[in-house]
Amino acid sequence: MKKPLLATYCTNKGLPQLTEDDIRRLDILYIGFGRVDGTSLSIQELTHLDRMEEIRRIHPAIRLILTTASGSDGGFSAGTKTEADAQLLAAHLAAAVRNYGFDGLDVDWEYPTVSGDPAERHAHTVLLRALREELDKLEGHRTLSVAAGCKTWYFEITELSQSVQYLDYVNIMTYDINANSPYTMHHACPYPMDTDKVTEGSAAENIEVFHRHGVPLEKILIGAAWYSRQWKQVPDEKHGLHAYVGEGSDYGPGYTQLMRDYVNQNGYIRYWDDAAKAPYLFNGENFITYDDEESLRWKCRLVRESGIAGIMVWEYTYDEEHTLLRVMDEALRSPLPEK
Repeated sequence: MKKPLLATYCTNKGLPQLTEDDIRRLDILYIGFGRVDGTSLSIQELTHLDRMEEIRRIHPAIRLILTTASGSDGGFSAGTKTEADAQLLAAHLAAAVRNYGFDGLDVDWEYPTVSGDPAERHAHTVLLRALREELDKLEGHRTLSVAAGCKTWYFEITELSQSVQYLDYVNIMTYDINANSPYTMHHACPYPMDTDKVTEGSAAENIEVFHRHGVPLEKILIGAAWYSRQWKQVPDEKHGLHAYVGEGSDYGPGYTQLMRDYVNQNGYIRYWDDAAKAPYLFNGENFITYDDEESLRWKCRLVRESGIAGIMVWEYTYDEEHTLLRVMDEALRSPLPEK
């Protein structure tokens, strides 16, 4: 059986931090961000693209993908007002792929229609179709993917059931899944939680949602979180899990800081939810949800059992000790353990 894909998103500051060992373990490196505003693209923030040559020398088979996100002046919304706009934007994005030597393009439009314009649902499709056409004009196959939000909601704001035909991969952002819940929840758990206070709240459930809506399993990557979310002023009941707070979470520390300053330190105790296969921290008042080595092994097991394409990470720089890619790579290669 072919090993599932291992990918990570890496912001500009992370490119110099990539170790040779991590590079060799990766199948895809998503490099961000190119900023879209209207029909133009800026890669001004990508100041370390010279590292790409060395990365290819270390691992010739790795795919280096330009990740695009909205800028501060209208973003994708401004660039897809008309079909002609979308086609011009697609031509500019494909030109950047060609000119800078990328192997493909990733579209992180968060999110169509949230600007208040329902026409963006179809505009998203028009852009993806135009991008596929432009990329196909280049030498060799260029990968096209999207970063997709979780739950059935994503199919209400896009036409992904149809537009998936233009894509190589759909990267489901199975982190922040329950970040806006008024109850404390895992934000990136592999398997469903034992609660009726949330629906479609795990990676496994979202694989089912996307597959049910027409996304082939072989095009799905799920996400691993190398950062945390936290709720504050949580009732001190049942270690804080599934407690009512009344509002959503905030961002918490990255993985390395969690291991150094929080896990079983400074009043925080690590607990394990065996239903969801996910850890969490509680100090009697603050609840922190995150991925760690144990939950990542379970998430990689889910990848293999479900038959999806692979797993990706947000985001490389949160693991300053460079341990987690090794854990994930080994989990994707090792014999499956018994449950």
